[in-house]
Amino acid sequence: MEIGAGQPARYDAVTIFLHWVIALLVLFMIGLGLYMDHIPVNDPMPLHQLHKSVGIVTMLLIVVRVIWRLTHKAPALPKDMLPAQRMAIGGMEGILYLFQIFLPATGWLMVSSMAMPIVLFGLVSWPLIPLPQSVMDSGTLAEVMPDIHNWLAWVFGGFIALHVLAALYHRFIKKDQIVDRILPRHGAGR
Repeated sequence: MEIGAGQPARYDAVTIFLHWVIALLVLFMIGLGLYMDHIPVNDPMPLHQLHKSVGIVTMLLIVVRVIWRLTHKAPALPKDMLPAQRMAIGGMEGILYLFQIFLPATGWLMVSSMAMPIVLFGLVSWPLIPLPQSVMDSGTLAEVMPDIHNWLAWVFGGFIALHVLAALYHRFIKKDQIVDRILPRHGAGR
């Protein structure tokens, strides 16, 4: 069912759940990362492990979300939406998915290049990415990865801001039902 013909077409419950859980985890990770950047390196080891643990869990949830998205069609957009707007929505969705995959992957590569252990929530060891000894010996990857990971986080934050601004625009200025497609349902009457 297309938006504009009665109730809006909605994402399925699994997509809605994954969207909001991952959104909260990503915001937590960005906040924790910003905090960790402003405290002495010798203090945050428990915070680094928490950041790595939540990052790995988030990455796994994102893999589930991508697989789910590839096997479950998104609800239709409004009939009157311009082709350029449709392309912008699809492009933004693709960019957000890429960042959600690449950001935790660069974090994993970063700690692997530094041979730093990953212990998920202090309970389970997570394997490091196997790297050639020549890469480990040169130290170049370990030197550049923190900057790459940090830079990607800032760019991702910018795209998240654009995504939120677009949602607010549709909700409060355009007053269409685009945002309703991903909002959790409240009450039995909806």
